[in-house]
Amino acid sequence: MGKLKYSTLKEITYTLLQLVPIGKVTTYKLLSEIVGKSPRLIGKILAENKEIIVIPCHRVIKHNGDVGGYSLGVEFKKKLLEIEGLKIYRIGNKVVVSKKNIVSLKEILELR
Repeated sequence: MGKLKYSTLKEITYTLLQLVPIGKVTTYKLLSEIVGKSPRLIGKILAENKEIIVIPCHRVIKHNGDVGGYSLGVEFKKKLLEIEGLKIYRIGNKVVVSKKNIVSLKEILELR
C-alpha cells in the first residue's frame, strides 16, 4: 500500500475490521498482511479504538488462536466472543478460539 499517514492506516484498519462477520475472528497478522504493516502496529491501532461497539476490535486475535488483549480486559473480550457464538477454550495458560472460526479478509476481499 505504500507510505500511508497513520490516520489513514487507522481508518483502513477499522474499515477492514467491520468486514469480519459476527461469530468469526481474524488475526493481527492477517490484517497486517493486507495493509503491509506489522501485526504490532495493528495491535496499537486497535488499542486506540474509542468506538469498541461500532468497530469490533474484539474480533481480532493472535495468529496462534490465543484471544490476546483487550482494552476492557480479556474476560470481557471472551464474553463478547461467546455472545457472538464462538467457543472459547483454555489450553494451558492460553485462552484460544478454534482456528475454524478465523476468517481471512483477503478471501472476503478476493485479494488472493
